[in-house]
Amino acid sequence: MARPAEFDRTEVLEKAMNVFWRTGYNATSVTDLVNATKLKPGSLYGAFQSKRGLFLEVIDTYAVRSIDRVKGAMEDASSPLDAIELFFQRFCDELSHDSIGQGCLMVNTMLELATEDEEVRLKVDDYLNQVESYFYQLITEAQAQGQLDKNKDPDELSTFLMTNIWGLRVLSSKRPDRKKYDAVITNIFKALHSPSH
Repeated sequence: MARPAEFDRTEVLEKAMNVFWRTGYNATSVTDLVNATKLKPGSLYGAFQSKRGLFLEVIDTYAVRSIDRVKGAMEDASSPLDAIELFFQRFCDELSHDSIGQGCLMVNTMLELATEDEEVRLKVDDYLNQVESYFYQLITEAQAQGQLDKNKDPDELSTFLMTNIWGLRVLSSKRPDRKKYDAVITNIFKALHSPSH
């Protein structure tokens, strides 16, 4: 009977995530992962079956973290609109500490693999849709409370917020100063508050 894997799975996923995030899926070799995780190839394959299996679990881990960021803002804010602002403030805090400009693992993955790996594309789509659904919930609540124009389409607004997340992630690759992030947040909220036509 095989012995159970003797390592911290969370720690291994974190180290593997950093490698995939920095170099991309295709450019990452099993040797790179072995060096980063300090696991022998047999242990790595025994735990995750393949490089792709490890990558899929990394995507899950990263995605749950992104969803938890939205949930955390919803729990900590005093109103739906404040929750959206708190999310973007925390998001930009994280981006401003990205000293090497590696951007977003989700965005990077979609750009690299969306046309060649349907399972990965669907997995990333699912998580992005979950985040968008939380924005939709916050927007409809803000409209019900009179914080936002009720004539605006919450679907369009939640898509607008998601588009800004992608844009900010790409912007982070240029390593801008915090003022640029704050300017983007200011303009997001100007757009949210602008009257419908």
